[in-house]
Amino acid sequence: MGQPLRVTNLTCEQVHNLWATEPDLIRIIDVRPPSEFAAAHIPGAKNVSAEEIRAEVEALRGRLAVIVASDEVQKVVAKDLENKTDFVFMEHCHRWVEMNGPMAGHGLQSTIFQFEGLKGVDMRSDIIFHQLFEAESSTYTYIIADKVSKEAAIIDPVLETVDRDVKLVEELGLRLLYVLDTHIHADHVTGAGEIRKRTQAKTAVSRDAAVSCVDIPLEDGQVLRLGEKKINVIATPGHTNTCLTYSFEGMVFTGDALLIRGYGRTDFQQGSSEKLFESVREKLFRLPSDTIVYPGHDYRGHTSSTIGLEKQFNPRLGENKTKGDFIKLMAELKLANPKKIHEAVPANLACGKTKDARTLHPQVVDGIPEISCEDVQLHLADVTSKKVRLIDVRRPDEFNAELGHIEGSELVTLGPDLMNFLENGDRSEEIVFVCRSGGRSGSATADSIKLGYRNTINMAGGMIRWNEQKQPVVRN
Repeated sequence: MGQPLRVTNLTCEQVHNLWATEPDLIRIIDVRPPSEFAAAHIPGAKNVSAEEIRAEVEALRGRLAVIVASDEVQKVVAKDLENKTDFVFMEHCHRWVEMNGPMAGHGLQSTIFQFEGLKGVDMRSDIIFHQLFEAESSTYTYIIADKVSKEAAIIDPVLETVDRDVKLVEELGLRLLYVLDTHIHADHVTGAGEIRKRTQAKTAVSRDAAVSCVDIPLEDGQVLRLGEKKINVIATPGHTNTCLTYSFEGMVFTGDALLIRGYGRTDFQQGSSEKLFESVREKLFRLPSDTIVYPGHDYRGHTSSTIGLEKQFNPRLGENKTKGDFIKLMAELKLANPKKIHEAVPANLACGKTKDARTLHPQVVDGIPEISCEDVQLHLADVTSKKVRLIDVRRPDEFNAELGHIEGSELVTLGPDLMNFLENGDRSEEIVFVCRSGGRSGSATADSIKLGYRNTINMAGGMIRWNEQKQPVVRN
């Protein structure tokens, strides 16, 4: 009888730690059937057949192959790789989901991963949950709701993505009750005031922030209700003196107090390293280990963690770290101020209203600020008053053709005419560019930004979309 094959297995937790902290050292190779892989897999994994596995491992050139496979397939693969040392198997694959490890795929069907155990996504029958992202400040915004009553809250909205967020709330048929900020942000302007204006939801932030325009000043232990569900408010000062964490149905929204394998800085806005350490260790780390952590930001592509994982792996706040070490580390950091601190903090103390508040708040898509036709229609009075200029960059024959043009728009054709207009224009003007479908107006927006314009926007979809929406047009 031959000797048993000797293979190395890594626990799911060990694989997750490598995936999160040293992604360049490993390559996850998934040997499950293509249909199961397409449904759900670890982000960055490559799907290959058992017959292809040897060639795939040999091509890695020094990286460690972490192989995901059923027990049956593991035996076949191990035999094929018995003389190689640069591979391991991930054991107990279902643990990845139990840990709320990040997932990719189109379906989340039941596979070797047991998806019915997945928490924190909109698979439960009683809650609604959406995680949204704003790329410039790497900010996460969250929408949570009671599925029965449709009562909802939004956490940490960003001014530039208000259109997107409000549209999603409407599409989901939710009644937005609360706009919650985890603290007074220094890296982006909150969308709280604008969302309140559009939805009549109540804004809420820490009582310690002393924001006079806020509807609900919050304090430690306060409870907000969404139908039969409760949002529990936990004061977690340290990053700033106004930091709150919101606990909801096995999830905590920690703002900047606790990040994934990280934490917020403590060198401005009455920050305190001692208080931050105490907030995390004495409040957050006393929550159940399977509580899912959703942070205010992430800069490495992570979406969530758990209290248990942060207790084990957070490099400065984990259970094996001391308060003295943390305070010493934070005192030695030499960090530049956030880019938007001088704009963001005063605006956020005024519920997101900036001194030179813009009329329109575009989303940035592939580097180009964009706004919908519907939002332009809502601001036609501002076009009439010239608070916003609407510049149509099509040819003159298109301006009055079948698609027509928007009342109040000005014709400045893309090319020499537009370049002359931009070179001699006011860089602070709020301008929306329009064309047939959004392509030329996108180019005009990009050109204007290169010339120093700060408030130029592309109308997505152009006049085709405007006509599809049956909005009024002018044809001379």
